[in-house]
Amino acid sequence: MKAIVIEQYGGKDQLKEKEVAVPTPEDNQVLIEMHATSINPIDWKLREGYLKDMLPFEFPIILGWDAAGVIKEVGSKVSKFKAGDKVFSRPATTNRGTYAEYVVADESLVAKMLLLFSFST
Repeated sequence: MKAIVIEQYGGKDQLKEKEVAVPTPEDNQVLIEMHATSINPIDWKLREGYLKDMLPFEFPIILGWDAAGVIKEVGSKVSKFKAGDKVFSRPATTNRGTYAEYVVADESLVAKMLLLFSFST
């Protein structure tokens, strides 16, 4: 899968598109095909190295904290979700974030998207 990775602290030039393995969900996790993410202040602060004393990471890092997409696979102990569910979440690990085609999330951190209203033409 494609992901945006940093391999060292620095400016925006450190953001590199790389091919990485699709993560495999553990028993209590889901695999989400990413449809949307966000860029938050923590992302650039982490990339620049401002948080390295508080949040020690091992490189390479895939940044991103917000996930929105569709579940592609569920772990054997997942009971609230199934493949095809539209969800939002945060990633299960801090160095495998949401700037990627797929992300793994703990079931306890996942919520279904609800359609509150729709427009018809």
